[in-house]
Amino acid sequence: MTQDYSSKDIKVLDEISHVRLNPSMYISRTNEPGHLIEEPFDNSLDEALAGHAKNIKIILDTKKHIYSISDDGRGIPIENDTPIIVSTKLFSGAKFQDRKEAYQICSGLHGVGLVTVLALSKSYSVEIYRTGKHAIFSFIDGKLKEKKIDSFTGVKPFSTKITFSPDKKYFESLEPDINRIRQRIFSASVELADCSFELTVDGNKEVIKLDRESHFKTNCLNDGDNELSDVIDIISQSKAEMFEVKFCFSFEGTVTPRFISSVNLLPVQDGGTHVNLFYDIIKDYFGPKAKEFNVKYLPQDCLVGLRAYFNLRLIEPKFSGQAKYKLNNSKSDLERFSKDLISKLDSYFKKNPNSLKFIIEHFVLYRAGQDSKKIKTNNGKRGSTKFTKLRECTSPQGELFIVEGDSAAGGFVQSRDPRRHAIFPLKGKIGNVVTKKEILDNKEIKELIEALGTGIGTEFDINKLKYDKIICAADADVDGAHISCLLIMLFGILTPEIVKQGKLFLALTPLYAINEKKLFLPLWTKDDLDKAVKENRTIGRFKGLGEMQPEQLRISTMDEKTRKLIPIDFTTDMDYLVKLLSDTSEKRKLVDS
Repeated sequence: MTQDYSSKDIKVLDEISHVRLNPSMYISRTNEPGHLIEEPFDNSLDEALAGHAKNIKIILDTKKHIYSISDDGRGIPIENDTPIIVSTKLFSGAKFQDRKEAYQICSGLHGVGLVTVLALSKSYSVEIYRTGKHAIFSFIDGKLKEKKIDSFTGVKPFSTKITFSPDKKYFESLEPDINRIRQRIFSASVELADCSFELTVDGNKEVIKLDRESHFKTNCLNDGDNELSDVIDIISQSKAEMFEVKFCFSFEGTVTPRFISSVNLLPVQDGGTHVNLFYDIIKDYFGPKAKEFNVKYLPQDCLVGLRAYFNLRLIEPKFSGQAKYKLNNSKSDLERFSKDLISKLDSYFKKNPNSLKFIIEHFVLYRAGQDSKKIKTNNGKRGSTKFTKLRECTSPQGELFIVEGDSAAGGFVQSRDPRRHAIFPLKGKIGNVVTKKEILDNKEIKELIEALGTGIGTEFDINKLKYDKIICAADADVDGAHISCLLIMLFGILTPEIVKQGKLFLALTPLYAINEKKLFLPLWTKDDLDKAVKENRTIGRFKGLGEMQPEQLRISTMDEKTRKLIPIDFTTDMDYLVKLLSDTSEKRKLVDS
């Protein structure tokens, strides 16, 4: 039977009762009371953003479940019972769109924050020092129990302090997520360099201060991000508003993009409009650049290994909910930033062309790796990047540089032309191909042979060689000479035709160079060095290739106009050379003679 329905069934709830009936509607999560701490913290941040608060403190007593947030801003106005109004009446405050005189950029927007704190707490108080007065407004179970206003002179300890004890009726646990609170303070301290933040947990006080570089490194990178592009920081400003992005590419970490995001000092962890807008910008930007390098590129490639920090300040941000985890403005709301960001991105790469080459090469390797998964063998074709360390090039007339160590390899990668120069780093000395029968079990040797594409032994085919030149680049010392010797023997025995065809070279690497401001001039001979000393030139000594800057490596080993390559000829007395490298008595005779 249908029950009667009349006007008597209509119930009107006051603000406090409605929040208590639907707490998740107002604070999103009720597993712990951290959001109640964040609401007054947002108000303190808004005072700091407006340039008034310089000290913000959060004190957490997890034993008694009493939490307080204070700042030294202007203080909530005392007159007309304003503290009672903002604590008990929803949609009250100074931050609405038609009342921007007090706050132009702010975190709190909806006028519900303090009301939710009061409604979901057993006890709640607002303490204020303002205009020569000290006021306390105390509530128990949502009801005002004390209102006290006195005159005050002297140094005020703070301007506004909110203290509350959450009610266990509305939360699964009364202990807040302290890690999230700490991360919120970290995020705010990055952007508010002039503001001091203190977090005290059960009597243990810590002053939190984090700069942009540390924040980016700690929260956006991880242990797998060992090889990175340059970190690029670009900012677009429009009056009081700002869009900043700091980003780089990780070449060895996970391919999935990773970002951290702050909007008006709120950690907007799910991203939203600003993140998607930047993704669109770099997709459109890198496409034409890849065409200039004549390499294959798909728009989504530019997100591979992306690490980014977004900082946005908006007068009218729109969020997907009260928890504010995602920005929900339309892209047109942020369009004013787009052209400026693109222009500054282009300006950066014009000043740093090697950085652009490095990033484009990263896309090339990823795309080649994806394409190689579609075929069983590469049959001598370029694009197989299953090797651990090989940095491939795109030209069929390219050059393969075999270099000593990851440090030198990093400089070679940054200084190269990714269309022409492939880089293969070795870890220290390889085994002697003459004396070690298990040489082909060496992982790096196997990868080097695969990189060549020719195969060895009866399967060797010089027509499948993927490079026009193979260049050994080792340090200009005894160890470097030993490594070069071992490599030459490796090619001479396993792939002799490569040597006979004149494809193998040694890069002459200088121990000394004139190094004066923008001038870098390798000194190849003792005569060159003596002349430079007599002329009192500024001379640098380089114990290894890893000590050279990318531009110096380019001049000394990669630029055809300035480098010196030594072609390796195939010996007519191979048997004696093999005996020399395998018989210590022969070596002794050579030294004695």
